[in-house]
Amino acid sequence: MVRVQGLGKSYVEAGAEHVILADVDGEIAAGEFVALVGRSGSGKSTLLNLIAGIDRPDLGEIWVGGSRIDTLSERERTLFRRARVGFVFQFFNLIATLTVAENLQLPLELVGRTRGDADGIVAGLLEEIGLADRGAAFPDRLSGGEQQRVAIARALVHDPDLIIADEPTGNLDLETGEQVLGMLGRMVRERGRTMLMATHSREVAARADRRWRIVEGRLQDEQG
Repeated sequence: MVRVQGLGKSYVEAGAEHVILADVDGEIAAGEFVALVGRSGSGKSTLLNLIAGIDRPDLGEIWVGGSRIDTLSERERTLFRRARVGFVFQFFNLIATLTVAENLQLPLELVGRTRGDADGIVAGLLEEIGLADRGAAFPDRLSGGEQQRVAIARALVHDPDLIIADEPTGNLDLETGEQVLGMLGRMVRERGRTMLMATHSREVAARADRRWRIVEGRLQDEQG
């Protein structure tokens, strides 16, 4: 599902080049859950952004679901993300001026689903995450755990091939984080989808099929 080859990314600050990723190679099979670990500033978010097509690498190739995305234009990468990638963020990133149901409908509208189809899909997902009665509420009326459940549903609503999660439990207390992580893992696995999750938590990483660790710009593959 995901293959990166010879990936390199750096930036220049105060006239000096800082290498973030250097000659990174790795593969993720369809249906696999890989945890991305490493110290703060090691390049985890950079790698997520490259695989999602948000940024472009300086060197190397990125393949997602059989499509090489590093050669696509910015608009082509945007359309690719809308259709093929779902995101779960640490701070939820729900749109405050839209209701819970409208937050879930938006990704479907962006890929051209009809309102009738969208309503049915959204209702089913709200039922699945235990918020069937909160569709008309605005995000600020929900708890942090409830907002992250909505964010998970939003990531899955358009049935993407790849889920990218960036510290999805980092803004939640331990108990709520465990509940949310369990729900995310179950929903992703039930749908047979692939997930790459950046995390600082050893407990979260232990749930993954494999771990990718970034050390000094290079990727280490840790099994089990």
